[in-house]
Amino acid sequence: MKQRLFIIVALFLACVACVQAQAIGEWRVYLSYWQSTRNEAVDGMVYGLCEGNLLSYSTEDSEVRTFDQFSGLNGVHVTHMRHSAEAGRLLLVYDDSNIDLMDAEGEVVNMSALRDKNLSGRNVNGLFIEGATAWLATGFGFVEVDMKEAVFRNTYQMGFSVNGVALTDKHAFLATDAGVYACLRSENMHDTSRWTLIDDQPSQDIIPFDGHLLVRRPWCIYSMDESGRGSTLSSANFTWMHASGGAVIWGNSSKVEMATSLSHVQTLEMPRQWEDASYHNGLIWASEGEHGLCAYKLDGNVLTHAAGPVQPQSPKHDLAYRIQWVGDRLLVAGGINTVAATYYPMTAMYYENGEWTNFQEMEEWPQAYTRFNPANTTHLVQDPRDPAHHFASPHRNGLCEYRDGKFVRLLNCDNSPLRSILPDNERYYNYVSCAGLQYDADGNLWMLNSETDTIVRVMRADGRWAALYYPEIAGVSMCDDYLMHSSGLMFLNSRRTDNHGFFCFDTNGTLTSTRDDRHRLRQNITNQDGTVYLPDEFYCMTEDLDGRIWCGTDRGLFVINDAEAFLADDNFQFEQVKIPRNDGSGLADYLLSGVAVSCIAVDGANRKWIGTIGNGIYLVSADGTEMIHHFMAAETPLLNDNIQSIAVHPASGLVMIATEAGLCSYVSDATEAAGELVADEVLAYPNPVRPDYRGPIAVKGLTMNAEVKILSSSGQLVWSGTSAGGTFTWNGCDQRGRRVASGVYHVVASNVQGKKAIVTRIIIIR
Repeated sequence: MKQRLFIIVALFLACVACVQAQAIGEWRVYLSYWQSTRNEAVDGMVYGLCEGNLLSYSTEDSEVRTFDQFSGLNGVHVTHMRHSAEAGRLLLVYDDSNIDLMDAEGEVVNMSALRDKNLSGRNVNGLFIEGATAWLATGFGFVEVDMKEAVFRNTYQMGFSVNGVALTDKHAFLATDAGVYACLRSENMHDTSRWTLIDDQPSQDIIPFDGHLLVRRPWCIYSMDESGRGSTLSSANFTWMHASGGAVIWGNSSKVEMATSLSHVQTLEMPRQWEDASYHNGLIWASEGEHGLCAYKLDGNVLTHAAGPVQPQSPKHDLAYRIQWVGDRLLVAGGINTVAATYYPMTAMYYENGEWTNFQEMEEWPQAYTRFNPANTTHLVQDPRDPAHHFASPHRNGLCEYRDGKFVRLLNCDNSPLRSILPDNERYYNYVSCAGLQYDADGNLWMLNSETDTIVRVMRADGRWAALYYPEIAGVSMCDDYLMHSSGLMFLNSRRTDNHGFFCFDTNGTLTSTRDDRHRLRQNITNQDGTVYLPDEFYCMTEDLDGRIWCGTDRGLFVINDAEAFLADDNFQFEQVKIPRNDGSGLADYLLSGVAVSCIAVDGANRKWIGTIGNGIYLVSADGTEMIHHFMAAETPLLNDNIQSIAVHPASGLVMIATEAGLCSYVSDATEAAGELVADEVLAYPNPVRPDYRGPIAVKGLTMNAEVKILSSSGQLVWSGTSAGGTFTWNGCDQRGRRVASGVYHVVASNVQGKKAIVTRIIIIR
């Protein structure tokens, strides 16, 4: 019997391994290590930043290691990085001015004082390393850090922003927008009157080199002595400059130069665009953006590939805007739906079986499309008839088709019924709004063509197109998503400004005519108490397992209890869930009133995962009256408190969370309920429970609200409760909170009617 139990458990775990590699209550982050933007080469190791995420590459054995909160880091996005050989530590500065010091073994010491200081301009703009001391250029001046002792030595408040710091034996120098300031180190550097402006040209960075100072100006690299006299070394708008290994390398998108002395400056024939480069032990390490981190040997001015690309398996970019599960495949669209001029690279990708597939985006377009700017993938969908066939919507560029992860074609106003917002503009092709991609049960692909006369567009399964005109939403500025309700009604959110609100329509079974359609836009929200709300933003709509629609706005959370009534009833009222205060007053408070609710997902127990803007994630009970969890970035591994999208895998309970800072996951204790109790499908894990295990023990394969009892081998009741969806969890304790002893424990589960009982066993080893 034991052998049979172990086999069942092993088979169960193998089936869910692709989506359930974590224990209940555990977190994981999925950071991007694809786009190499900065590197630092030291003896035996090269550290790389990929959109602010840290990795290391061993030059001895080619081992690649990635770092995040679970490996000891104390922040999410690294903006500056330099190494001190004397201190034996790497200094990492995050975008919130938090600082980590990491040694060669990966041990981390946190220095949060600058972040926590109530000081304007604490942002760090640049780093300079002198021995074991780091000098940080900030928005208020500069800071001295002892990297060996992990302490702040001095804070220099200059009253102006400093872009870069450099020190020689005699002087300290500050690069600023007003020019270069100098001060004798023997003077009191806290006294701003001791500083002299020795050069009045705007300076972005400064480095001591070959007895001089190299200053990066907006139009050149300038060489000066310590009095400020000098000359132009190289003319161009160089965007970065890096000193290492006795050399200085600077560059931009089209040109890179390297100086080993002031008299020896050469142009490097880089194979592709570099974003940063360092020199160490005869190798040039180049951060090549989406091509990863690569090493080159230099022969004359010719580069020969020596190592790389260092590019571990990961998402292509951190930003995840809309996510959804299709079976065991998580589709991720990385962009943003915005009217602001914020351009993120087109990013379509999916996660399956523990690996990422990053789509090959379009690289060529018609020659007539001058200054074409494809960006901001907002939605990605998979053809229900072909898992290798996908469509994605770049926010202002139309509709992209992919086959086997490779771009196939662009559909826009030149070759489809989609329309441009500005048809008479010379760059009309940059204004083809498309969002809200979703397939219906008949294989028709629905989309939203905002800021045009006809918003609702459908590419039918046979390739023909349909356009449904509704005057209430004609020309609205931003429609985000569809909700295809189980009743057959269609909902969408007109998010902002003109004619914003929640819109419902009934096609009456036809896509060729709207004459018999019913439709209604509701811009105001009246709750059950007669209170009227006028939201500025209508963010989302989600149907739960009972057919109720949960709606997110910038004014809070509202519920549509009857979809048909929303469309037909002139006196329709939304429900605002009330949470009793339980203080004897008989009063209650509205759930999340005034909280900006950006997204909502429903798990297998019909509980609601509510994402917000600025307040993290709330998990509430099925009816919303019980607060189960509130996750925020300050207290959990949640990457950011601005939540873009949430997707719950029904079978495993894996909750994927898309934030502004990237993607993370949490394993919940609820899964999709089984239709009936089947003995071979009710499984417990971990099983056996080993002595070192402290997490919850789960029983899966149950029906909704199944009654579960844990009995000892002698038949005594140890624990009881009901399942959350298809999962019941037990903490391994008895009803007095004491950990149970070693032994075999029987699990007796019956459906909510109590008519069918299933028995399985859990083996506990203490």
